[in-house]
Amino acid sequence: MKINTRTTIILFIATLFFQFNYAQDINSVSETENEEQKVPIKIGFRVGYSLSKINDSNDNMYASDYESVSGVDFGFTTEFFKTDLISVKTELNYTQRNGKRSGMQPVGENELSDQLNQFLPFIGLPPITDENPLWASFEAEQKLSYLEIPVLVKFGWGDDFRFFAEVGPYVGILTRARQVTSGTSQFYFDEEGEFPVFVPNPDGDPLFVELPAQSLDADTNIKENLKTVNFGGIVGIGASKNIGEKSEISLDARASYSFNYIQINDVFGKSNIGGVIVSLGYAYTIN
Repeated sequence: MKINTRTTIILFIATLFFQFNYAQDINSVSETENEEQKVPIKIGFRVGYSLSKINDSNDNMYASDYESVSGVDFGFTTEFFKTDLISVKTELNYTQRNGKRSGMQPVGENELSDQLNQFLPFIGLPPITDENPLWASFEAEQKLSYLEIPVLVKFGWGDDFRFFAEVGPYVGILTRARQVTSGTSQFYFDEEGEFPVFVPNPDGDPLFVELPAQSLDADTNIKENLKTVNFGGIVGIGASKNIGEKSEISLDARASYSFNYIQINDVFGKSNIGGVIVSLGYAYTIN
């Protein structure tokens, strides 16, 4: 399933339109035949700091050992109160899920492997493939960006100063995926770095020479290697404070974790993504 940038923008606008119209449609409920009570509806925004994690479930050579990397998490919120205790909050968020890895790691099929595969079988060595890659020592950072739509059930206690807990699912749409690599390294046939890559010697004596160290600086689009749709769950706690008759500010901490693997091809791992997010928010009661 592929969703381009235009479709993502249309989805973003459509969700905002739906939230606004839904708020207008439920702006009052009838308690008796002669009395109406307005339902509190809040709209607002949130801005946060995230510490994300790419976690591989089977120690895949391409996906394991990624460290947590910070990012941003922000979006729009709409909250509908069912009772004084329970409300439902929908959000439309932009969030980053990044991970960094350093040291010896695999390099799958590329231009170098294509050149090596022209002569390796003739000297009794297996061809270089994604399953049998070359190895090099460098730094790699995966930079993933998602448009996420959570639907959270929120439990709150208090009036002017209010504590709350929230839980619910989310759907995420991948909008950007880059892998940024940096460093200079020799290439090796083995993970231990004991068997350096050799190439035919143009001078002919000796027949082969070690391939000199190569730059691995690159910025690669890896979006087509990852699933477009991601889904998972969110749990969080926080507190809010009224700053006016209809305005409030809030501080919350939440954790999110995906239920599905992000890779399309299992050769490159079976990774879930998650994050811990701390955010500040503002909300305004529209009725």
